[in-house]
Amino acid sequence: MTWIKFISLFSGGFDSPLAAALMIRRKFVPIFLTFLTSDDKMDSMRNKVITIIKRLKVLTNYPFKVYIIDYDDILNILVNNCERKLTCILCKRLMLRIARNIGSKENTNIIVTGDILGEQASQTLDNLYSYDEMAKDFIILRPLIGYDKNEVIGIIRELDLYEIISQSSAACTFNPQYPETHAKLKEVIASENQIDINKLVENAIKKAEIINL
Repeated sequence: MTWIKFISLFSGGFDSPLAAALMIRRKFVPIFLTFLTSDDKMDSMRNKVITIIKRLKVLTNYPFKVYIIDYDDILNILVNNCERKLTCILCKRLMLRIARNIGSKENTNIIVTGDILGEQASQTLDNLYSYDEMAKDFIILRPLIGYDKNEVIGIIRELDLYEIISQSSAACTFNPQYPETHAKLKEVIASENQIDINKLVENAIKKAEIINL
């Protein structure tokens, strides 16, 4: 069987590691993309993410590649220049743009996320549509879309990942007080037009740390 690569939007939470694990079980090969901010101590969060990824190695003999992005500067630009209620949506769209760029370099057009429908403000149907619209010729797969948190945690325990993932992480301080849950695409695009999206993506990838495991 041919193994197909995918870009995994990866955090230190429960959802994205499980989404990646389910895809690996289906004989897909992940290229991990993680975004760090100063909300957590960056070295600590970096080590946590790498530890989780190393645990996933038991599911495959294929080598893993990890892209690590320092996201503070980008988030500050979004907060200071764009519609505040749209920060989470714009943040996710930028992550997906970076994932698309890396996917093109890595010869894959598949992006996998840990989205669960309605679990967060950024994961309503309207907001998920705004991500799919931007992805264009890429496929966004959401293996957990119909799961609930208890189901996710149950499988995470089976994978022996619960202890490391449950280590405390700081809440994101860039979240708006009143995040938009039903974004209108025109408003999102108009807000993005206030910044140089392509330059942000280019600089983020240029500065990325790349690790082979």
